[in-house]
Amino acid sequence: MNFDWERAAAVQRSLIGGMLLASIAVLSYRSAAWIAHRIKPVQARWSAWNAAVAERDMAPTAEALNRLGLGNLPIQPFREAGQKTAGSVKLRYWLLTFAVGAGVGDLIAAVIKTIETQEVQPSLHPDALILAAVALPLLTWAAKRSKAIASYRLLLSIMAAIEACEAVAKSCTSERHRTLRHLDDTCSIVRRSLLRVHRISDSVGRGSPRQRNAKQHAALVVAKIQLAEAQVDIKGDAALRSLAALLAKIGNSFAAGNVSTLLPEQTLRDTVPVASREGLRLLAVVVAAAGALLLGVLMGLPAGVDAVLASAAALLAAMAVYGPRAAVAKADEIMSILRQ
Repeated sequence: MNFDWERAAAVQRSLIGGMLLASIAVLSYRSAAWIAHRIKPVQARWSAWNAAVAERDMAPTAEALNRLGLGNLPIQPFREAGQKTAGSVKLRYWLLTFAVGAGVGDLIAAVIKTIETQEVQPSLHPDALILAAVALPLLTWAAKRSKAIASYRLLLSIMAAIEACEAVAKSCTSERHRTLRHLDDTCSIVRRSLLRVHRISDSVGRGSPRQRNAKQHAALVVAKIQLAEAQVDIKGDAALRSLAALLAKIGNSFAAGNVSTLLPEQTLRDTVPVASREGLRLLAVVVAAAGALLLGVLMGLPAGVDAVLASAAALLAAMAVYGPRAAVAKADEIMSILRQ
């Protein structure tokens, strides 16, 4: 099999073009944010919008805690944490959703063209496909690098898990299996996010010696959440209230910047920490995408098809290592943010 150097060069140009598109998008967002923080009327409107979004995010959680009989729990740290970043989180999701829509629409057009001609067709608009296949992951990476954004996303996942506890408690017999599965999905997102708390918290700097303590503590906290989840089938509503209270306590501590004391030490006594395999999972996804892209070049696939192949391989690898339910839960989390 001969290696098509021209095709490899074309792929390289496409990747560079995608990176430039991502850079333009990121720079545009950062420029707009910089301007918004320098012009007082714009800053006032931005702050008011963030506060309004944070209050809308918090309202269902406060109602869920009241219905679970936990209305006396302090949740002010939740509100304060979202007053500066809640709107920014939603804006980032809107931008990413637009990028996905641009790429998916282009891909559907290419598939229709392939069916009509009975031949594999390249993307009708390569730039749009590159935007979804290359620029989208880069934009996602840039969004996750923002600790304020990532921190509030963790709080959102905790809020969703608390609301899932209340949904199970009020569900009838016919709906209980569905609500229990949703509770598993939301708690799974919380657990995975907590294992990265040492990297996403605003209160821990890169290279800080506190990172190791935060990482070890998070492993204990995740194990405690798993133990609390396991009691739901045994103790019923009482376990749901305990789990919701545990999640609220973790969220309050995180919002206050206490990443190494999310739960008191006595609460974690005799708890065995969980093992984190996030690095290996991410590596598996990256290797699958890179291998599929290389295979497309070696097979001489038309322009755009190799990018589709790499994206499909990354998606399948992610579903394999994280589980299809986790992928569905994450999509549901994104849609719930956009709908609010």
